[in-house]
Amino acid sequence: MGRVAAQLEKKGMPVVLESFDDEGIVTTATQEFVKEGVPMIRQVLTPHDTSLKKFPDEYTQKFIDALTMSLTDEEKKSGIHKPSKNEGILTTGTYDEISELLEGKLEGHATIGPIAEMTDGLPVVPPTESRVAKMLKGTSRDPEEIMEFGRDGFMSHGLFYATVKKVATNAVMAGCKPKYMPVVLAIAESGACVGYPGDSSFGHMYIVSGPIAKEIGMNSGFNYLAPGNPANMSLKRAGTLMGINLAGTVFGINVLERTGPLHWGTIFAENEDTPFEGLNEQFGYGPDENILLSFSGKVQLLPFQNIEVKSGTSLHEVMTGTPEHAVAALKTLTSVNGALLTLTPDTARYWKEHYGFKTIADIQEYMYTHVTWKQADWAKNYWIQILGRGKQETPFSDQDNPADYQLDKRSSSERLSKLPADADVPKFSSPKAITVIVAGGTGDAWSWGGAFGRPIAYSIDKWK
Repeated sequence: MGRVAAQLEKKGMPVVLESFDDEGIVTTATQEFVKEGVPMIRQVLTPHDTSLKKFPDEYTQKFIDALTMSLTDEEKKSGIHKPSKNEGILTTGTYDEISELLEGKLEGHATIGPIAEMTDGLPVVPPTESRVAKMLKGTSRDPEEIMEFGRDGFMSHGLFYATVKKVATNAVMAGCKPKYMPVVLAIAESGACVGYPGDSSFGHMYIVSGPIAKEIGMNSGFNYLAPGNPANMSLKRAGTLMGINLAGTVFGINVLERTGPLHWGTIFAENEDTPFEGLNEQFGYGPDENILLSFSGKVQLLPFQNIEVKSGTSLHEVMTGTPEHAVAALKTLTSVNGALLTLTPDTARYWKEHYGFKTIADIQEYMYTHVTWKQADWAKNYWIQILGRGKQETPFSDQDNPADYQLDKRSSSERLSKLPADADVPKFSSPKAITVIVAGGTGDAWSWGGAFGRPIAYSIDKWK
């Protein structure tokens, strides 16, 4: 609410923000004020007890005073805010001493356990000067280059910026190798694993497409979602650490998920053994170019067996994943923003040979037209009723390719609202909101899930 308070203040409306009496919450709110160009907004600190039904009279008077008292000299200050670079040697000491320092105070609250300050809760590699210098050899960019850190959207917060050196520092802590740096920098450009101050289980997932995946040893085959691969695991961790140390993520303060997400920085590579065009080509890049696809928000990927989504009437239907199985699975989603579908190379070839899919676009169109629900369900869906679909199919867009993020005319509210309640209508905003990925080991397998529509593509090559 700090951002909203600042925006109202800029419109000339005197605002007082109610905040819990917690140093972290007060600091986070203050950072939001400054980010919006407002140096200070008065806050009234109230007890942590969320069951409090009525404020004592003393708090009522505090709100009145905060709204009516004259501005102080400190509140009248204006100018250009220059954040501290906060770089250099933090401390010296043994490995255990450094680990304890980075772990921090391990503070918790009534409803959240102790949370580490500068780590993900596990020991990290101490970012010594020599290790950071070695990591910086993985990119040709100037270590002091200030890079844009994430889109200015509802999932960003804080007064934070990133230099290439800061990114390298977090990459060291995550256990990355220098050759991973271009991918780490692309993750940083996407905003990394920032949190969402709401009650949805929002998360982050990344996919690498292009020859760099094999060059740095990423896993795109068997167990691509499982632990064990150094590149996948350390890149995932780098996204988490950058979210904490560069994007200001503080779990329990500005990340208030009641349960937490299934994917928080999950990353894997597209399998190059595909009968279709690669993801890089689908997003307007060449077959030899390297890109990072960034999914933010409500992102899920669930491995399933065929019999769990559709009853089989023959051994063939039980043993082999078909488009009908995928349709049955995707119909269970309640989000209208988009979907994910992954196929192993063998399943992709089977679908191409037996169902006539010549391109990924053919699969997307098939899923778009066959994954339907009743118009009555569409009309009362949260995303339609509360937010509407507007012009874009997702909360995100790509300035370079805006046409790829437009609502399909077949899914327009103008068209669907005129249909009878029992009519079958497309569930998703457009075919391109359904991302189809080839990944996994040999044999038949597929997985599916929901997403906030089409992901955003970031160049990895620009960071080499």
